[in-house]
Amino acid sequence: MIWLSLLRYYVKNEEYLNNFMAERVVITGLGAVSSLGQTVEDFWSNLIQGKSGVSEITSFDTSRLERHYGGEIKNFVMPDSNGLRNINKFTRTQQFAISSSSQALKDAGIKKSKDAGLIIGTIVSGVEYVEKKDKKSTNYPAYKCAAAVFEALRLGKSAFTISGACAAGNYAIALAYERIKNGYEDYIIATGVDYFALGTFIGFYKLFSLAPLKCQPFDRNRKGVIPAEGSGALVVESLSSAKKRGARIYAEILGYGMNTDSSHALIPSEEGIFNCMKQTVAYAGAETKDIDYISAHGTGTIPNDRAECRAIKKLFGVKRYRKVAVSSIKSMLGHAMGAASSFESIACCLSLATGIIPPTINYETPDPECDVDCVPNCSRRQKPKIIMNNSFGFGGMNCSVVFASYK
Repeated sequence: MIWLSLLRYYVKNEEYLNNFMAERVVITGLGAVSSLGQTVEDFWSNLIQGKSGVSEITSFDTSRLERHYGGEIKNFVMPDSNGLRNINKFTRTQQFAISSSSQALKDAGIKKSKDAGLIIGTIVSGVEYVEKKDKKSTNYPAYKCAAAVFEALRLGKSAFTISGACAAGNYAIALAYERIKNGYEDYIIATGVDYFALGTFIGFYKLFSLAPLKCQPFDRNRKGVIPAEGSGALVVESLSSAKKRGARIYAEILGYGMNTDSSHALIPSEEGIFNCMKQTVAYAGAETKDIDYISAHGTGTIPNDRAECRAIKKLFGVKRYRKVAVSSIKSMLGHAMGAASSFESIACCLSLATGIIPPTINYETPDPECDVDCVPNCSRRQKPKIIMNNSFGFGGMNCSVVFASYK
């Protein structure tokens, strides 16, 4: 096209030109299966009320251990998915992903599921095979979860599986953003999912990182992670497609940042987190003064919360960092691993849509090293306009995403 050639001639910055020409990317559908509820409505209602989804574990025996609590999904019922028969052939992980993805498609009003792509973010979905070898249909390798969702929902576009440690959900959203932005699909379901596995529980236990009763992000007496399970799904769509369909838009994705700092297998790096957030803000075309709220990774471990708070202080500066709300919904949900940042992204979208910021519950004793505004114990009406969602995984796998009110 002549006009495009002329534009390329006069605009020398190719990256700027590509961003200028690319699609805007929005969120049009949400789905959740969590310890706080098996629908988005229940999930959000319980979240903003500051309720806890943590309970005593019943799906496996913890009597020989010193820890017995988790964000377990009780009485899960797999809904009928497009009339599919033999639902029980799918594993628990697959059922979580099918349910949340189905909810998100329905919420987005998408009827032509064959035109949808899928990206699954997960960590241990294949562990189910190891623990339940009698299963006729297993979830091993991990990509079989994506295959199950494809079959159940009759999807027809591309499918990916990303294992990005505890940032897997955000990685899935970031890849969906890139594919939509560059015109590969009109809409993609970005789904984070993980199964509450005995092997995972014992893994955290061996690392001495499990809290005994509750997760207390940013609290001086925090004692660690409460592991959890579930699935969160978001329909990531091009703005042109959403407008053509007359879809409701929850939020716009302005950009993301990611890095792998490789400083330590388990202990998070302040510098790695800082660089990830800095890159995210820059790629989103924003400035730190534009960020109203940070959905923190906030695991409740001593090193993670300390490193994240130090990185926030460094990025926002001493005059600004206390003015930014920073809460962790893991205090209520537990840490759902590959689904964690998917749940947090859903919460970000609903914060933008409702003007309510969810709290950090179980906050009792201030920690001078974590003196951010953690929205303690009660949700807050604030009407944020731009939100950054942080997720930082083992091995220094970091990914943050910026969401904004759609204009």
